[in-house]
Amino acid sequence: MLKYLHTIAVFFWVGFACAQSIEERLEKSSQHAAANQQEKIYVQTDRNNYTAGETVWYKTYNTIGINNFLSTLSGINYIELIDPKNRIVMDQRIQLGYGLGSGNLVLADTLIEGTYRLRAYTNWMRNDSTDYFYEKPLVITNGRTDNILTKTDLITNEKGSFVAIQLETVQGNAVPKTSVRFEVSDGGEIVQKGSERTDETGLLLVKVTEKNQGKDLILTFTSPDKRPVTKVIHTAAIKPKIVVQILPEGGYILAGELNNIGFKALGSNGLGAITTLEILNAKQEVVGSAKTNHLGMGSTSFFPLANENYEFRATSDDGQAEIVEVPVIHAQGLSLITNNNNADKLFVQVNLSEDRMSDKPIFVVLHHLGNPFYASKQSAARKNLVFSIPKENIPSGISTITVLDESMKPLLERPIYIEHVQDLLSLNTTANQNSYGLREKVDVSLLVGNEKDSTRQSALSASVINLSKLRDTADYQSNILSALLVESDLQGFIEQPGYYFSAGDRVVKLADLDKLLLTQGWRKYDWNQSDDQNREKLFEAEQGLSIKGYTKKIGRKAAAPLSEVQLISTDDFTSFLDTISSEDGYFEFKDLLFADSAKFMISAKNQKGKNNIDITLEEFIPPAIHSAYGTQNDLNTLYLDELIASKRFFNQLEQKGLMSKTIDIDEVVVTRKQQKVPEYSRNLNGPGNADQSLTWEELEKFSTLDMALNGRFAGVYFQGGIPYNTRSRAPMQIVWDGMYVEGDMLSSISVQDVASIEILRNVNYTAVYGQFGSNGLIIITSKRGSEGRMNYIPKGILSLTAKGLSAPKTFYKPTYEAPVDEGFSNDLRTTIHWEPFLASDENGKASFDFFTSDESGRYRVIIEGIDLNGRIGRQILDFNVR
Repeated sequence: MLKYLHTIAVFFWVGFACAQSIEERLEKSSQHAAANQQEKIYVQTDRNNYTAGETVWYKTYNTIGINNFLSTLSGINYIELIDPKNRIVMDQRIQLGYGLGSGNLVLADTLIEGTYRLRAYTNWMRNDSTDYFYEKPLVITNGRTDNILTKTDLITNEKGSFVAIQLETVQGNAVPKTSVRFEVSDGGEIVQKGSERTDETGLLLVKVTEKNQGKDLILTFTSPDKRPVTKVIHTAAIKPKIVVQILPEGGYILAGELNNIGFKALGSNGLGAITTLEILNAKQEVVGSAKTNHLGMGSTSFFPLANENYEFRATSDDGQAEIVEVPVIHAQGLSLITNNNNADKLFVQVNLSEDRMSDKPIFVVLHHLGNPFYASKQSAARKNLVFSIPKENIPSGISTITVLDESMKPLLERPIYIEHVQDLLSLNTTANQNSYGLREKVDVSLLVGNEKDSTRQSALSASVINLSKLRDTADYQSNILSALLVESDLQGFIEQPGYYFSAGDRVVKLADLDKLLLTQGWRKYDWNQSDDQNREKLFEAEQGLSIKGYTKKIGRKAAAPLSEVQLISTDDFTSFLDTISSEDGYFEFKDLLFADSAKFMISAKNQKGKNNIDITLEEFIPPAIHSAYGTQNDLNTLYLDELIASKRFFNQLEQKGLMSKTIDIDEVVVTRKQQKVPEYSRNLNGPGNADQSLTWEELEKFSTLDMALNGRFAGVYFQGGIPYNTRSRAPMQIVWDGMYVEGDMLSSISVQDVASIEILRNVNYTAVYGQFGSNGLIIITSKRGSEGRMNYIPKGILSLTAKGLSAPKTFYKPTYEAPVDEGFSNDLRTTIHWEPFLASDENGKASFDFFTSDESGRYRVIIEGIDLNGRIGRQILDFNVR
């Protein structure tokens, strides 16, 4: 940091004599950047497409700022899997050590096929927009409980336009004369419902209307093997409408000057479309023209004349042409044009109209989120001001060029990418042979850095996959370079982010990357923020988990201030923490480390030592989920080969006892929705959306709840008064008015105070509860009014099951040098090996080994990692298996 500030000082005081107020503002900006550090996350997964029943193995890297030093700011990562309905179906919290963590997600058999999103963030990152959380798409098919293939299209006939969905089984048989219910989802809100039947060929037609056009169709039906099936059809992805955006460099087009015009052609599915843009003058002469790359982004030079009329015409790759709205061409003002092609210098030209010329200064600052690396000024006495910025002291990554006036008001901005080869981690990966046989041992050696490096110690991870079993090799998906150097600073969806850092001609990739920055939003910096140094953060950096809530006077909303609160572990009642609640009753136990689903008791006493206190817990509310882009339909069909291969592999896992068989069909049938569940039920699926429900009329003749429920629900049995799931033979989770409580509390709840009970066992209902729903749930809703509850709720005490840290499993690694029963009888692995924690020593050396499977083909080793100086690297090694 000091060397960057020194650079600024040189430019301010050698030849320019900058005003003190400007220097003070930049110093404040630098201080603000230090107090608001940018935390970034990258998640490496073993691959990017899976099928239900498989395991996603992942490694997380947390870094700080543009220099990408491993972060110690946060000790906890939140990991979420978001399904095609924009619901969180799995979530984990993993502990970090020096910015590193690992885990795994076991994909449930009943996940619907579709494009999922793996989202990762820290509590500190919640102070910024969710656009800057780490996200990567994962393709998930289902051949375990969903053996239906779809082929989706849009057809038009004399009756109108229809979404046409062909349904057939994995064996290729049609699904004829089947009733299909559908819902239309608009941002998670159901705006239309209906039903249709497939014809004798298995074709389903849903008419396109204003209500469903471009929205998601959620289909539910029963397959020929009597299994319930859910499909999500993204109608926007069928035949996307192309929209072209014109985006001038710096945000303005100035007449009488050369301008750089960026443009982006996007389909309604959020993906780029190859398009040609032509700029025509009043005589219909072409004065500017360019074609986008395959990601729908392009740029062209444009020299507009004052008082001339121009037309922008976009022609898509299929020949369809349309007129695009002409951006404003300013006769007065400023414009910006940059040249980043020189290896040593970045050139910035600020163009001014005559009315903006004066003796006042124009400043150019190159910074990252307000942390300045370069600053200079020139008098606005000339029409064209050229700034030459040395790249030597600018770190690799995205920085922002900001043009400011004498009062430090931003006039023009533009993100720019700088890369230095020395900022990237050198990786040399070799195998002990060029090719291997089946079940043969492979030894991989790594050499990190070079002899001149101050340190060669690094944290690495490795994935080995059989490419012959993957339709998508994920060459262009997110990787550690794209995530930490680009994605973390850009707002919105980035298509194929790994493309810019894949093997090949880097000059071409850098040119495409510049088009991305010219056309995509970036993390803008508000210069006024630096005046507010003491603004309180809503979310603090966490080193551990927290349990927090409020102490209130019993039966009232008023706080019970300064109460003594204790947190007691039910595993060891002699182990406890204590604290004092605040004036408004708030208490918090933080920096806790405990395993997932740990059980605690909280007790509280007021200032007089009495336990006449209600304890309420503050629930964790996940950040908002934005709409997905780049989603696909018909994934079971597109990835049919992988799906069939996974079914064969699952048979091997079941035989080895490493995987349970699919659930029984009769245990996932959804019964009818009861209508008498109160609308204030805390069921996260919505009141009455349950496998079974009971109302107070059906319970009133019993004295206790455990007596009332015993034998009343399919798949539930009681042991010692505690409800168990017959499928998993594990205790079910009780949720009482939205509060997680212990199963043995059922006997203490008065039946007269219960309005309804809902049983959730089908994963369609339990998934929204994450780990709490793994063994099913019993949702209890009390009658309105709390008078009766005081009879059975212990005063000043509360039990809870807390969401804790997820412990990663160990990747199964067959060893064929051992006896045969140590491995698979028929080894059909797709992920051959997963090595999350590789570390190079002080000499830069690391190694690992694994065995090939029973399938020949091309295998790929993907190595990613970071060293102690923040240098990040990635390397791919391919070899053949005969």
